Amino acid sequence: MSYDFLKHSCSFIIGGILLSNAAISQEADDMVSNDLLLLQQQIDDLKTSNDDQSLNNSEAQNNAEVEEEKEKPIYTWNAGPRFESRDGRFSFRLSGRLTYDYGNITYKDGLGIERPEEKVDAIANRHQELGIRGNIFRDISYRLVTRFRDNEATVRLAFLEYDSGKTRISAGQIRTFTTLDRMTPPQNHNFTERFAFVNAIRANQRVGVAAARYGKDWSVTGGYYYEDIYETDLSLDENHMITGRLNYSPHLDNGLALHFGTSFFTRNENGKPYDFNYRTRPISRQGDLRPLTSEEFNITRENFIGGEFAAIYGDFGIQTEYAQINNILSNQETLTSRNPKYEGAYIELGYFLTGESRTVDGSDGRYNNVDVDSPVGSGGIGEIRVAARYDVADFTHETFGRRQKSMIFSSVWFLNDHLRLIGAYGHSIIKDAQDIKTDVVDTFSARLMFFF
Repeated sequence: MSYDFLKHSCSFIIGGILLSNAAISQEADDMVSNDLLLLQQQIDDLKTSNDDQSLNNSEAQNNAEVEEEKEKPIYTWNAGPRFESRDGRFSFRLSGRLTYDYGNITYKDGLGIERPEEKVDAIANRHQELGIRGNIFRDISYRLVTRFRDNEATVRLAFLEYDSGKTRISAGQIRTFTTLDRMTPPQNHNFTERFAFVNAIRANQRVGVAAARYGKDWSVTGGYYYEDIYETDLSLDENHMITGRLNYSPHLDNGLALHFGTSFFTRNENGKPYDFNYRTRPISRQGDLRPLTSEEFNITRENFIGGEFAAIYGDFGIQTEYAQINNILSNQETLTSRNPKYEGAYIELGYFLTGESRTVDGSDGRYNNVDVDSPVGSGGIGEIRVAARYDVADFTHETFGRRQKSMIFSSVWFLNDHLRLIGAYGHSIIKDAQDIKTDVVDTFSARLMFFF
């Protein structure tokens, strides 16, 4: 064997071994590369899975937070706390009223001689009330108002109300539906007192049930009542009362707002005879003297009817009411044989010096709150209104009772949506059934009211 043959054989074998090793190395590299790719794919898949899981968890957390936020009540503050559920089904509001009245009242006899022993010069807490109101299941509302006076707490209003479409049903200690002046809340009054006739007949809140049908500018309301919640004793002679009221209050395109209304009530002691008379103080509730009075007759029923009108154009307004009440005598009455009839009326003019206006809400037949565009405390001066009223109440019958005529002037300062200041002066003349002057009363009254 030659040397060249061995040389070539060895080169061939070595080359084959090298080629084999290279192939094996390439195959190993390919296998490693594939394994790395597979591992990377698994890592990427795991990462994607984790990202998806994190996204799902984040979405779930966000959804939970949204649901939790939906369940949280809406809280606001408007001189008092208010809470409302997000869906509007439930609400709660704290309300209240605090009023201080100053009264300076001078009484004179028919000859103009002052009676100093009857003079009044005092400050009184007229309203001290705290209440709650709100909705239950959206269509059912509730209200409770407690009055604090003379170290005693009494319930002024306590009722549930169901509102469906254009029908409203109320039950509990609720208002009686009588005159415009009676229906208008104190914060919207031009004077410190309502007109004398409606004060004397005492058609206050009572326990009962009432139903109303209403639209945008009208309402019809009726109710059946027992006595005030603190007078109810379930006795057979308990006071019964039926009231009704109709009003139409259109707002015309030329800016003129009108109001027409009528109301009635009938009241009795379950058909039994009872002694009753009407009386009230002049202009102010302070003091004990009530020179305007009727005779106390024994009667079986009282029938009241009244009419009302108002017109508002811009900052000027006029309103008037007339009312009368008839008594049905019992066969036990000996002083008279003719059924008494009493009547009263007033006419009022009012003007906003600052250009504001107030209108009647036709859906419930009473004045809306005055919007104070430039309130005190926010750089403004509030709204100022001046008013004058001529008020007549006649409770004479044959030779009994008295009649009163009053001229009243007032100014009202609406500082903001929660504060009122009223100053008023009234001059009253009281005469008996023979037209003899018995009393001359001059009253200056001032009121500070906070409400929310």
